[in-house]
Amino acid sequence: MNWLSLFIGLLAGWLIELLIDFYYWRRRRTASVPEGEVRTELAAMEAKAGQLEAQLVAAEDDQKKLAACERQLRDCHDTLSRVQAQLSAKETEVQQLQASLSDTQIHMAERTGSLAALAGFDAHNLQKIEGIGPKIAEILNAHGIYTFADLAEAAIDELRKCLEEAGPRYRLANPETWPEQARLAAEGKWLELDELQRKLKGGRARS
Repeated sequence: MNWLSLFIGLLAGWLIELLIDFYYWRRRRTASVPEGEVRTELAAMEAKAGQLEAQLVAAEDDQKKLAACERQLRDCHDTLSRVQAQLSAKETEVQQLQASLSDTQIHMAERTGSLAALAGFDAHNLQKIEGIGPKIAEILNAHGIYTFADLAEAAIDELRKCLEEAGPRYRLANPETWPEQARLAAEGKWLELDELQRKLKGGRARS
């Protein structure tokens, strides 16, 4: 834009100087130069002045167009920056969704494996209950508890008594959640049973 402003300034100065020279020297030459020649020279000077004025107007129009183009270019840069920022945010969001989806798929695979394993036990396998191992299952069988339905109906105090009678090593077992687990197993509610057992350790709630 600086060169265009300089050009317009020089053009305007030249035009002013030309007009001053013309009117100054015209008086001095009027006496010695024929009138026809003076008129011809005057017409040429006026034509030249008109051309210069037209060039000046064109230069000013070009300067305005250039300023408008520069504004449009700045607007385009601003728009591009906003779009790039939005695109970056969307890419981050997509990556987070992909990571979440991957975690969900892993969790579902684990859940599917757990449910398949749970469903594979028969109604007489009390070891499916969190906190019951082979020895405790034998103790319960010895007291007439063979199925999930039997265990679901058993009182917690009765279960504790069975464990105490079996010896001191079984007194540490906690049967508080066994009837609830057994009820879910007896009703085939594997999903609910899996949710419950994830919160337990050794048959009791995780601390």
